Amino acid sequence: MATQDSTARGQAETRAARAQMQAEMAAQAWSDLASAERNRDDNTARLKALRLAREAEAVAAPKPAPKARARKKA
Repeated sequence: MATQDSTARGQAETRAARAQMQAEMAAQAWSDLASAERNRDDNTARLKALRLAREAEAVAAPKPAPKARARKKA
């Protein structure tokens, strides 16, 4: 009878340890996911700022007048 109690206790401790480990792994996975999302959002914002700056520069810069073509002599 004592071996059954110790076996059941050992199995319960094993299940509890496994559940604890899974909870820690899940928390780490969620943390990693949140970090990846923040990095993606930061990169998107940076690229958008660069694009808007480039577009503003293109609008502000006057376009050079087209050069007159030289006629070919026949």
